[in-house]
Amino acid sequence: MPMTTPPEYAVGVDGCAGGWLAVWPTAAGGFESDRYDEFAAVVDAHTTADRILVDMPIGLPESESRKCDSVARERLGARGRSVFPVPCRAVVEYASESGSDTEYDRANELQREHLGSGLSKQAWNITTKIAEIDRLLREESPAIDIVESHPECCFAAFNDWYPVAQPKAMTAGRAARFGIFDTELDGWRACYEAALDDYYRKHVARDDIIDALALAAAGQHELTSLPAEPPTDAAGLPKQIVVPDIEPSWEPFVALAEQ
Repeated sequence: MPMTTPPEYAVGVDGCAGGWLAVWPTAAGGFESDRYDEFAAVVDAHTTADRILVDMPIGLPESESRKCDSVARERLGARGRSVFPVPCRAVVEYASESGSDTEYDRANELQREHLGSGLSKQAWNITTKIAEIDRLLREESPAIDIVESHPECCFAAFNDWYPVAQPKAMTAGRAARFGIFDTELDGWRACYEAALDDYYRKHVARDDIIDALALAAAGQHELTSLPAEPPTDAAGLPKQIVVPDIEPSWEPFVALAEQ
């Protein structure tokens, strides 16, 4: 079901090597970006925003994997590998409490104990960022609506729910996503090119700029949740991935296709 009417001031945020990259609409009709060392700084800088969409897990699994991830993988088909298993709450709390003393092997053990499967290095590498958002949401309860989204799901929604086959690491993959931006987001190119000039690649990669733009674009639409009725985790945070509420042109033919 749809979450809300589209906000006028929605911020798209992606984690990057240099912290967090945020993209938001300007009063002049374009988009602007900035890099922040901490997620709390993003929230502090955008206190009047209607919503922040972030490409980072929020509701965390405890004893079984998240349904929102499996639904997103199903929607993305061959691109479903871009939705990787999320660290369980025990792993995130371990990373939060242990600080610089955290070890991947111990986190992997905890993941196996709680979810019955190991923790990928990719997931482990963003665990400290997951913990950063988790602490903020649980301890400070910010007034701004902060929701988890996924850039590839957003691109698919904009593309009649056909996932973009080529990865962003390929020229064709970036170009395909730029083509989607060109129909969805006025001013995207100036924002992208300015970001390329403003940030070192070691801090903000091209993928980070594209992903933050995708979430900012999603924020201009009504949003719906995957799954439609998301459960909450032990901290009361929804285990959901929000996406633009766009019905594909082929939706009326699903019943026929199932015959």
